[in-house]
Amino acid sequence: MAEYRVPDFTLEQRTDAVLQMLVPLPDRKWGLVSELARLYGVSRTLLYKIRDRALDAMVEALLPRDVGRPAQVTTLTVDKAFIDRAIAILPMLKGSVRDIQMGLNLILGVARSVGYISATLTAAGEQATVYNLGIRVPLPILGEADEIFQGRKPCLTLVDGRSFLVMNLTPAESRDGTTWGVTYLDLVERGIQFHDLACDGGTGLRAGVREAELTIPLRPDLFHILQDAHRVTQRLEGAAYKAIETAERARRADLEARGIIRRRGRRLKIKVPLPQAEIEETKAIALFDNWCWLLSEVRLALEPITPAHDIVSVAETKASLETAVELLKELNHPNITAFANDLQEKIPELLAPLEWLEQQLTPVLEDLDADTRTFLIWAWQHRRELNLSINIDISEDLRSVVRTAWDILGLFHRSSSLAESLHSWLRPYLQIHRGMPRWLLPLLQLFWNHHKFERGKRAGSSPLELAGLEDAPSLAEVLDHLFCPSLSEQAA
Repeated sequence: MAEYRVPDFTLEQRTDAVLQMLVPLPDRKWGLVSELARLYGVSRTLLYKIRDRALDAMVEALLPRDVGRPAQVTTLTVDKAFIDRAIAILPMLKGSVRDIQMGLNLILGVARSVGYISATLTAAGEQATVYNLGIRVPLPILGEADEIFQGRKPCLTLVDGRSFLVMNLTPAESRDGTTWGVTYLDLVERGIQFHDLACDGGTGLRAGVREAELTIPLRPDLFHILQDAHRVTQRLEGAAYKAIETAERARRADLEARGIIRRRGRRLKIKVPLPQAEIEETKAIALFDNWCWLLSEVRLALEPITPAHDIVSVAETKASLETAVELLKELNHPNITAFANDLQEKIPELLAPLEWLEQQLTPVLEDLDADTRTFLIWAWQHRRELNLSINIDISEDLRSVVRTAWDILGLFHRSSSLAESLHSWLRPYLQIHRGMPRWLLPLLQLFWNHHKFERGKRAGSSPLELAGLEDAPSLAEVLDHLFCPSLSEQAA
C-alpha cells in the first residue's frame, strides 16, 4: 500500500530539494530528481509538485502591489460553523466595551482597540440622538412618566401608554421640577401632544408639569397604589400563617400534656397558651380575609366597566370607595389605616379618569337602547380575541357610533406600569456599564422604538407603527442608516 505521507521528509529537506531543482537544466546535474527521490524515499511526482508550489508562491510574493496599506477584506463567509460559533459566544458577552472587543476577535477575527470601540459608540450615540429627536408621531400620547436612577443620577422615562413608544430617555443632573419642566417643554416643542400624564407621587414629576404650565390632565398611578396594597397583603398573610403555626404548636403541646399523643424528646415549648393562641389565630385570619375582601371591592369599584358590560357610575364608585375606606379604618391595623388614609386622599384623582370617561361616552351612547350599549361595550372588551373589524362585523348604521365609542374607551388611562416595565428592561444595561454613558440610552431608545413585539396584544408591530407613524422603518433599515459609510470613516 502506498504511503501518502512521509513523516521523515522535513521542511529543511524539502527546501534543499526545491533549491536544487530550481537550477536550470544546463547547469543542473543529469538525474538529480531521481537521486533526490531515492535519497528521501519519495516519488519524483511529489518532488515536481513541491517545486511547482514553491514557484507559485515565489511569483505571488514578487507580484507588484498597490501603493499603501493593504485593503481590509469586507467579505464574510456565513456558514453553519460560523453561525454555531456565534451562538455559542454571544451568551458569554455582557455588552461592555471590553466584551465587545472580545466578541469582535472571537466571532469576526477582527482586532480593535478600546479607544476605537468607544469612539464608534460615541458617534453612533450622537447619530441616534439626532434621529430620536426627529421622530414625530401623529396621535396624542397617553403619557407615563417615571424616574430611574443609576449611581444617584436620575433619568426621566416617558413612554406612550398606548403604543409603548419611548418618548424620552435622557439622564439629568437633578430631579427637581425645573429640570423635568424643561424636558416636558422640549417634548411639546418637538410636536408631542399629550392626552394626559400618569405618574406616581414623585414631587419632581408633578412639579415639572406645573412649572411647564402644561394644561394636561394628571392621572394617579393605579399601579403604585396596588403595589402598596400588595405589600400589605403579604404582611397580613405572613402574620396569619405565623399565628396558625403558633396555634397548631400550642394544640400539639396541649395534646402531649394530656397524654393523648406521644413524641420522642423533650416536650414542646409554647410561646403563648392555647386559648390565647387560638384567639390570635382567629383574629389574624379574619383580618386577612376582611382586608382581601375590601381590597377586591376597591379594585372592582375602580373598574371603568361593570361586570354587566356597562359604564360605571362615578357617584356609585365614590360611595363605594368612601365606604371601603371607613371599613378599612375599622380594622384597626396600622398598615391598613395608613393605606386607607392614602386612598382617601387620592379619591378625587382616582375618580377623575372615570368622570372623563362618563362625560365623553354619555352623549355618544344616550340614543342607544340598553342591549345595544351592552353589546357595544362587550365587543370592545373582546375585540382582540374575536378579531373584530368595525367595517366588517358592525352594521352600517352603528359604525360611526361604535368607532367614536371605541376611540374614547381606548384613551382611558391611569397607570404608569409600562414605564416600570421599561425600567426592568433597562436595569441590566445600566448595571453592566455602571452608569449612563451618553451613547447608551439613545441607542437603547432607538432599538426599543423600532423592534417588533413578539408576544401579547402588540405582537408583530413596533412601537412606532402602533403610535400611528406610516411607513415606519424597520430596525435593520435604521441600523443601515445609522452606520452609513460616513459614520464609519469618522469613527475610524
